[in-house]
Amino acid sequence: MTDNVYFRPVVPLLLSMISGIAAGSWFSGHAVCAYLVTCVFICLILNSIYRNKNVVFLPLILFFALGYLSIQSWVVPNFPPNHVIHYFDTHSWKVAGVIDTPVATYSHRQKFILRTETLEWNKKSFPVTGKIRVTVSGRGFKLSMGDRIVFSGRMKSIKNFNNPGGFDYKRYMAFRKVFGTAYVSTQKLTLFKRNSETGISMIIANARRKISDLIDQTGQGQEQGVLKALIVGNRNSISKDLREAFNRAGIGHLLAISGLHIGIVATAAFLFFKYLLSHIKLLLWHAWTKKGAVILSVIPVFVYGMLSGMSPSTQRAVIMVTVFLMAFLFEREHDPMNTLAVAALLILVVHPPSLFSISFQLSFTAVLAIIYGLSRVQSPWVSESGGIKKPKRIKVATKLFYFFMASFFAILGTMPLAMFYFNQISLVGLLANFIIVPLIGFVVVPLGLLAVFLYPLTVSVALGCLKTGAFVLSQAIGVINFFADLPFAAVKTVTPSYFEICCFYVLFWAILNLRYVSLKTPAGQDKVPGKSFIQKPAAIIVLLAMLALSADACFWLNNRFWHDDLRVTMIDVGHGSAALLELPKGYNILIDGGGFSDNSVFDIGARIIAPFLWQKKIKTVDTLVLSHPNSDHLNGLIYIAEHFNVKNVWTNNETANTLGYKKFMEAVKKNRIHMPEYKEVAGIHDINGVRLDICYPSLDFIKKRKLERWRNVNNNSLVLKASFGAESFLFPGDIETRAEYELAAIAGDKLKSTVLLAPHHGSKTSSSKMFIEKVNPEVIIISSGRKSRFGFPHPSVLKRYKEKGCRILGTARNGAVSMSTDGQTLMIKPTITGI
Repeated sequence: MTDNVYFRPVVPLLLSMISGIAAGSWFSGHAVCAYLVTCVFICLILNSIYRNKNVVFLPLILFFALGYLSIQSWVVPNFPPNHVIHYFDTHSWKVAGVIDTPVATYSHRQKFILRTETLEWNKKSFPVTGKIRVTVSGRGFKLSMGDRIVFSGRMKSIKNFNNPGGFDYKRYMAFRKVFGTAYVSTQKLTLFKRNSETGISMIIANARRKISDLIDQTGQGQEQGVLKALIVGNRNSISKDLREAFNRAGIGHLLAISGLHIGIVATAAFLFFKYLLSHIKLLLWHAWTKKGAVILSVIPVFVYGMLSGMSPSTQRAVIMVTVFLMAFLFEREHDPMNTLAVAALLILVVHPPSLFSISFQLSFTAVLAIIYGLSRVQSPWVSESGGIKKPKRIKVATKLFYFFMASFFAILGTMPLAMFYFNQISLVGLLANFIIVPLIGFVVVPLGLLAVFLYPLTVSVALGCLKTGAFVLSQAIGVINFFADLPFAAVKTVTPSYFEICCFYVLFWAILNLRYVSLKTPAGQDKVPGKSFIQKPAAIIVLLAMLALSADACFWLNNRFWHDDLRVTMIDVGHGSAALLELPKGYNILIDGGGFSDNSVFDIGARIIAPFLWQKKIKTVDTLVLSHPNSDHLNGLIYIAEHFNVKNVWTNNETANTLGYKKFMEAVKKNRIHMPEYKEVAGIHDINGVRLDICYPSLDFIKKRKLERWRNVNNNSLVLKASFGAESFLFPGDIETRAEYELAAIAGDKLKSTVLLAPHHGSKTSSSKMFIEKVNPEVIIISSGRKSRFGFPHPSVLKRYKEKGCRILGTARNGAVSMSTDGQTLMIKPTITGI
């Protein structure tokens, strides 16, 4: 039993530690119990060793407990009294600190992590600890890692957009030991001292900066950003469009420094040191030239790994190459699977939150899929005896076959994760990898790495290597853009559930073993042809996995298309408004999409609305409703119009002279989305048993707008009422008091609704007493940002709703609010309860 469990000893220990880290993240706060388990099982293991007994599963439980304990300082941090977190969300401070990470530079912004040192207020200064993320806006001096700066501004705690299945940004930053943010203009920031820090990290940072500056001398174009990513691991200079082109072509993995880069460094270093040491007679006499070269090769591998930023994929490659070299040194058999497990275990021991890193998961999954997949396939040109039928041509064909299969298994193995995190898969990835990987991997990358090692000796030659690499890269980018521009290059996908991901990998394993015949037989026995011991279980598992996926498909078909209730979700988009209506039989309506004034800063549509829809398995939005063209209602719809199957757009046809409105109309035109005139939209629509009443503004509001100044964009908002049986929902946009009175005069008693989305986010200029009386709502939902700078919702508005006896929910406090009704009863489920 023990031999079976520990056939690859590191693998079961790694799986136990991963389970412990996951459990510690999801069920934190039980450190005392975990410490007790750790102590007990250490004693039991020592006792078993002393008595020469098999420990069997004891180490697995021990590593589970150690994994649980290792993550606790991140998920349940213990802050010292002088930690900067105690001063968030108060007033403006004068903050001094040192830039702790490389600075990400955008057109008018710079972002970095600041290690705070002192705070000052009212001319009183005191030391603090802790890190914050700082965004500097405006043109000015260029900041760098190690600079000591001083600025004045408010520090805010990090908050999430609280939607079901949404990205946990707060936890993501906590895993980096960052708990707050600050936004400051260049006018309020002072550069106190450049390169104020010393030590190895600053030496590496300066080296990366100098190499990046050298790359900038290769000319103008997109190649510089890609070269920086390939050589020093800095992807900040790659444009959004080019990054998307790489992803659509299925070669985004090339932008991450991994085994290819480290392998080139290790091979080149080994050959160089082997040649060097072959001239030393003493080493030749003792046959130590190769072993000496192996030992020395580890140094440039680690130096380059640190120079490139040591991302999880780089860490994995460095450790795997080092273990491989050590296996050669000690003349031990190298097991790739065990080596991969060693790399993962070491990374998790040093930094347990790496388990939740996308880079860590993609990197290890890809390599695991390649190792296991290639162990289960055989080239069609290899005979049963293992000989090559036609040594010259077939040898090349066999190598191409395994190269193709490695790409195939890497793409297939990471596909569920790509769907889960990026909601996109490339359909041209295999072909693009077949062409681009050799071009970049065996030409551009070696030239770039050669430039790195030549740079201290001769700048001109290093620059020449980079220019040559940039030229080849420019041709490669042309090919990449060709693949990316194909209409079928990539498809957007819905988000798979954890259950579906598990089923996929179980099915992947089982299919690979359906025809696999193990070459390993008990000692002393000949290999018996026919089915291996694993084939029958594999066939059964394939059947069970297919049944499970079929049941899952039925569940989602029922949830999406066969339900007969009305579901309404007020989505948490911060300051703004967005609501999803899921009508019976799967008809979907999205009313507004939230949005910031500048989508280049943060795109609500791409980051919040789209993932929310994909998580619900929604790729088609039957109708987009834009209440009015203000950015906090419009800008989140742009991405939806561009990337979803949108059939109709309902608006009041009021235009706006903004970039957001222009992009929205371009998406409508490009995708040929039906956008009727407002006179066709106004009135009553009956869709799958739900009555939709567009009751405002009046058809002639544009003519009246010229005569009455109060008819601004807010007061012209399209107002929609959705009714299903005895329950109804009113969406009044941003109308204010004057519009409320006119709406009441037009609609009369038809305004009465069960649920009211507070007009204009709870502004004091809306929610008049008369309007509340006319609507007579039971539930009020206020869509606004946390601690809104506009003062939403206003206390006087809250007072009026409370006096009416309404139940008040807000996205700022409760996150997304999900509601469902069968026409008789109303179920309400806030994302956050107990507040």
